[in-house]
Amino acid sequence: MIIYLYGPDSYRRREKLNEYLERYKNKYAALSLSNFDLEADGEFQKLKDFIQSQSLFESSKLGVIFNIGDSELKEQKELIKVLKENLESKDLTLIINETKKPTKEFSFLLKEPAIFWEFENLTGLELQKFLEKESEQRGLILDKESGNSLCQVFGGDSWGLISELGKLALLNERKITKKVLENHLHASLPVNIFSAINRMRSSKNIGERLSLLEELLSRSEDPAMIFNILAVSPYADLKWKEKVADYDAAVKSGKLEYEEVLLDLTLSG
Repeated sequence: MIIYLYGPDSYRRREKLNEYLERYKNKYAALSLSNFDLEADGEFQKLKDFIQSQSLFESSKLGVIFNIGDSELKEQKELIKVLKENLESKDLTLIINETKKPTKEFSFLLKEPAIFWEFENLTGLELQKFLEKESEQRGLILDKESGNSLCQVFGGDSWGLISELGKLALLNERKITKKVLENHLHASLPVNIFSAINRMRSSKNIGERLSLLEELLSRSEDPAMIFNILAVSPYADLKWKEKVADYDAAVKSGKLEYEEVLLDLTLSG
């Protein structure tokens, strides 16, 4: 059996991987488990040895594979052959964990009998539902304003969102209002990020805007988060929204980095 997990949301992808690992560990007392990073030298040979090895003491074998697209061309052709030969294996399960959709050569991984799961970055209602579920698991109750603020700050960054919920869970407060959240952010960040970004948006002085941007980058170290807050500013007009949408598309297509976009936005005002 082959299971293909892919997509940029590494948190939810890792959660699904852990779910499978726990399931197999509970089901098979004599489970043989190994990891293979095909970006490293010699790992493909280790994978082949693992697949071909047999033991009377193993009830099942589970291999987790990373970076299937980074192996050499010759190895890649052999890897495809090995994977196809084990698509319906009963005693061997291979879980492939990747950030991207498979290339054309590996497209068979998105067809039965392979099992495949896609993990795109969450947005909109799906992101809100994810936040509600993860908050409940930590005993937190978020009001609408605080939930919206967290979604705005972290966008599709599930790891960042989970990390923030972990910090909030350490507070004495179980009910998280926008005021509680802002006080927490103010205490945890050297600058009030919301206030600084609003000042950067409204200031007519280029020097002040550049100074604020420099402070934000040096202290928050998360240009994607800064851009996301700027993009959803409640004071933004249609022209601004179209502008940031174009920048967002440029970043996601790899043409620009967030730091470049922020600098350009700051200089243009």
